[in-house]
Amino acid sequence: MLRRVAAASPHGESYAERLRARAEEAAQRDYAVSSSEWDEGLTAVAVPVAGRSGGLIASLSVSGPSHRFPYEAVEHFATDLTDAASLISAQGFSHPLSPTH
Repeated sequence: MLRRVAAASPHGESYAERLRARAEEAAQRDYAVSSSEWDEGLTAVAVPVAGRSGGLIASLSVSGPSHRFPYEAVEHFATDLTDAASLISAQGFSHPLSPTH
């Protein structure tokens, strides 16, 4: 799957290994950051949203011009998004196609 995503990116299929490394980094810190990977000058931060069973059912993200996303802002956005994702999960949000729905 990473090869298909990489192939569709501006970086080409050879970017798959870098995507794998970035996915591992995101899993370790519990949020993902993209800075000018797909669109020059655009930065995004995303966090997972867990369903009732604990599995990933959605994500929350915020994006904007990179000049408004210094490193400190990325961490702040990640914290706020994580708090919001926790609230959604606590309310019992589940995907309509999940087996438990």
